[in-house]
Amino acid sequence: MEISPAAVWREKPYRYRLEVRRCPSCKRVFREEVTHCPRCGVETVRERLPWRGKLLAWTKICQVPEGFEDQAPLYVGLVELENGERVVARLTDVMEEPKEGSEVQAVLRKVRADGETGLIEYALFFRVIPK
Repeated sequence: MEISPAAVWREKPYRYRLEVRRCPSCKRVFREEVTHCPRCGVETVRERLPWRGKLLAWTKICQVPEGFEDQAPLYVGLVELENGERVVARLTDVMEEPKEGSEVQAVLRKVRADGETGLIEYALFFRVIPK
């Protein structure tokens, strides 16, 4: 499976730093590089989201997409960040079934590597904070 260097570079702010663009006027949030709000035309500002939150819901995926067979099963969770924003992200370091309401934090993890180009793709996952 080939990784697109352009796509990895373009998605870096959200995938590696958990950043969004927000319209200061209508408060709309964009997870891509939108310089002006399509609704009101105001220039958007870059905002870093908190890396901590709580797990609202999760699911376990046993039939994984091609190229991810060695990572099965995959756990995906709905996380409410400390500022109230919600994100869907992979969960990592899952030793037992996660509990809804658990405190979680974002961590950078390797997703896959392209054998031909040597490009390694990373992303932010969330892991449960041990009590």
